[in-house]
Order: sequence, then structure tokens, then C-alpha cells
Amino acid sequence: MQTYEIEALPRVEFAHVYHANTYFNTFPKRKNALEVTFISEGSITVEYNGREYVASKGDIVCLPYDQARIRIRAHAYHEHHTVLAQLKWCLQDDGNGLYLPIVTPVQFDTRAAANIIDQLISNQLIFKTSPTKGATMFLGLLYEIDQCNRKQKKLTLPSEALYTLRAKEYVQRRLYAPITQKEVAEHLSISPEYLCAVFKKTEGITFMKYVNTEKLAAIRALMEKEGIHLYEAAALFGYHDANYVSRLFKKYYGYNITDRKNDLSE
Repeated sequence: MQTYEIEALPRVEFAHVYHANTYFNTFPKRKNALEVTFISEGSITVEYNGREYVASKGDIVCLPYDQARIRIRAHAYHEHHTVLAQLKWCLQDDGNGLYLPIVTPVQFDTRAAANIIDQLISNQLIFKTSPTKGATMFLGLLYEIDQCNRKQKKLTLPSEALYTLRAKEYVQRRLYAPITQKEVAEHLSISPEYLCAVFKKTEGITFMKYVNTEKLAAIRALMEKEGIHLYEAAALFGYHDANYVSRLFKKYYGYNITDRKNDLSE
């Protein structure tokens, strides 16, 4: 079973409701783009990677734009609620990531996922000024879709991978707040030492390095987008010493956080 491992914070690009009596569209390949759609009325047919998928009222559709061509058609009235985000991911075969099939049927109880999509649509103007809030909500949407499928198909994660996934989810929800290994371990009902060990085993880095790199990436993105000072961006993510943030960034990446010619993905 292939699952998605998210490698960077997503950026919500657009979210809308669309309806039409008929619909025929072809989408070109697009790097690092993922679209999630809730079908509220009617049905659509998706041609993806040489296969056809039918999504009807209540179903959730996840489309990674990594194929040369994706075709969508509807021969009768339909309405869909769609969110598209830019994010970087990799596929893995061990089942430890997010399980996001092309179609998640309504029978898997998609109501919570549909509600998150509608929240993203109604709040999309906020995400232009606070992209991290949009990222957190979109990650929550992907996690909800994963859980819908795992519960119904009785797919389970190894306990170590499950603790790591829960820890990462906790971090993304509270990225704006100070985060300690102890508080996350208490949230998971395990010891800080065990959290440190399983996180390093599954992710290859320490838990606190993961926390810091996620926050540093968000701080840098906010500084570049909004043109604010380091101390202002750092404070928004729970750091009260801008010099510490600067030193930490240089330690992890080898260059200054204000150096625009570098990219964290390199």
C-alpha cells in the first residue's frame, strides 16, 4: 500500500464551489500540487494514470497532479467543493504515511472531511495573510481522509509509526505555540525518552529538530511573504529570542535565515 509522506508545509492556492450541467476538463501535469474535492451533488468520472474512477454524492476525491494528464467529465448536473494546495510529498510503500486513495466513498463517513473543505473555502481569504493556518487546516483534512480509509479498511500502523504520526500532527496543530518534547509525550501518554527514540527511528532526526525545522521554514516563509523582521516572525511561532532563531537556522542549513538566494528544499 502506497502512502503519502508530506515533506513541507502545504500552501492553499484556491478553494471554491463549482456546479454545472455538464463538465469536461483536462488538467496538465503540475509539480507539487494536490487537489481535494467533495462531491455534493451528482457524480463525476476521473481518468487518472490509465484508470477510471467514479465519484458520486458524498464521496471525496484526492488528485495528485503528478501525471501527464488528468481528465474529469460529468454528463449531468453536479456540484463539487474543491481545495487545491501546493505541497511537497513522496510516496512510500510501508504504510506509515497518509493513505489518500483517489476516491474515498461516502460509506466511509466523509462528513468531517467535507466540513473541513467547506471551512477552507469560507476562510480562504485569511490564508493569504496567514498561510500557516491554511497549511494546518489542509493537513488536518488529509489526516481525516487517511483515518476514514484506515478505519473502514482496518488498516493499522505499527505502534512506533503511529506515535510519530500523532506527534507530527500535534506539532502542526500548535506550530504557533512553544512546543516541548515533554508536553507532546504527555499528550501521547508515553515517556519523553520513548518519543525521542521512536521519532528518531522512524524519521531519522530527533523530535525537537523536527519541531524547529518546521517552525524555521514557516518563519522564513512569513518573512519573505510579508517583509517583516525576524524578531516579529519568530515571536509568532513561540520564539522570543531572534538571535537564537538566527543561530539555529544557520546551524541546520548552513546559511543565514535572511539570505534569499537559498532555498530550504535544496
